[in-house]
Amino acid sequence: MADSISQHISSLDVNTETNSNKTPTSRIELEATIRGLVERGKRLHDEVETYVSAVLEKQKAGKVYHPVEYRTMRNDLRNELAFLKKLTDSNMDEEKARHYIVSSNLLYYEALWSAAKRSSGLQSFRKNFYWGFNTAPAGKRLSKGLDLPKGSQAKGKPVALVDIVAEEGAEWIRVSTVSEKRILFDLAKLGWMNDSDSDEDDENDMPSSRSADDEDDDEDQIDIVRNARELARAARANPIHGRPPKVHFVLTRIVAGKTPAIDMIINKIRATGAVVQCGDDIPPSLPIDAVLPQLLINQSRVLSNTLNIDCTILLALISDISHRRCPILDWYPGEVRAQIEEEAEEHLLPTHLYPAIGSHPMVCTREAVEQMNLIVQTLATDTEKQRANLLLGQGDCSSRSSKELVEDWASISDHQIPDGFALPIEVKSFNLETITEGLPAVAATIAAELGQLNKSIFLYGWANGLTTLSANRGRARQIENILNEHGLKDGEVGPHIWLCGESRSLIAKHGRRR
Repeated sequence: MADSISQHISSLDVNTETNSNKTPTSRIELEATIRGLVERGKRLHDEVETYVSAVLEKQKAGKVYHPVEYRTMRNDLRNELAFLKKLTDSNMDEEKARHYIVSSNLLYYEALWSAAKRSSGLQSFRKNFYWGFNTAPAGKRLSKGLDLPKGSQAKGKPVALVDIVAEEGAEWIRVSTVSEKRILFDLAKLGWMNDSDSDEDDENDMPSSRSADDEDDDEDQIDIVRNARELARAARANPIHGRPPKVHFVLTRIVAGKTPAIDMIINKIRATGAVVQCGDDIPPSLPIDAVLPQLLINQSRVLSNTLNIDCTILLALISDISHRRCPILDWYPGEVRAQIEEEAEEHLLPTHLYPAIGSHPMVCTREAVEQMNLIVQTLATDTEKQRANLLLGQGDCSSRSSKELVEDWASISDHQIPDGFALPIEVKSFNLETITEGLPAVAATIAAELGQLNKSIFLYGWANGLTTLSANRGRARQIENILNEHGLKDGEVGPHIWLCGESRSLIAKHGRRR
């Protein structure tokens, strides 16, 4: 059988195949190449800086508990631009300049940024994920992986690099600028002897292609296949909302359906569960201004039509702290004093809650209402009691129309309400004992770990496919940990929780001591 891969690479200059630019042959061509590289680097740098500025502005508007990790990308790009600018040194000899050109990683960074602009909800760049920290008992799944800094206890542990963490953690993107010739060369080096023109692949001549979990044969695979298998393992060890992140490979210099050997590699990557996008299927890059809003983290982008309101949000909606400037009295508890100070900077309603709620219809559980009313009876000021009645259409507000409720709500607040703001919130009653029926099996475990109040709130939202708005970070984290520990089956979805970064207490008309 002919060694067709060796024939393909017989005249290949391997040293230049790993680089992003061809080496210019004349001084004029060299100078033009240098100018082009520097200009491309500046344009890329400017776009990334525009994105970073938007991220910082958004994060400054309120507390962010999972800040966007942009620094690695930003620093790498700054270093690359500084590297390219050295090329403009008039004293640099041609040989050194050519070496700089072929050593540039600009093509890779351009491809990475283009892939980022085609995604949404960017969370981090160039991030390592680990797996298998503990030795699991026989038959058990790998222990949860961690993303840890260099030099930590992760040293020596298996690791996979993710170029872009998108969709707020739900998608991992790996970008590769490896060429077809490089892949063919590496296959030949591994001893893959096969006729690329043959209609059928001889499995005996291929590197082993057992399951993606079989680590024994990874050393017999080329880098890109080994990377795909590592990412699959890391994704399973680092679930988000109970499911492994989707892995997406972007192969900028690969064309599918042209060379059997290349198609075999693409299929090996897909066998790990990854989505593969090849060069001929990659859309053109759009300018940053056209895509910037979708790149920013925005929990409200995927809210359900009707919103399920947690007790913590009910209290935040009626609290005097949320609606007007409140003096800090010496008998206020420390938590209330801190919230008043935070509100002066954060403005919870106009910057967080109102944009999320908008014109969405709202519901809440009977248990959430009872808990809120108990707190209102104990601590609320007269205006907080009034808002509680307006919010739920209860008490002396029970006979008022929706329009009247909204008008009265606006009259006792310093903040403009969103268009279509709908009152009252509809109160839902249901059988809590049967709430897990029809939900994934892990719901029973979650129900057993939650108290009656939180079980009613979060499981009602989950069972009815509603987004639950909550400021209860502890319970949301508890639910997430249980989901990630036990996992979800294909086709199953976990509860959707929109977590507010802030909470608000009732201000208390009658002094409660610190």
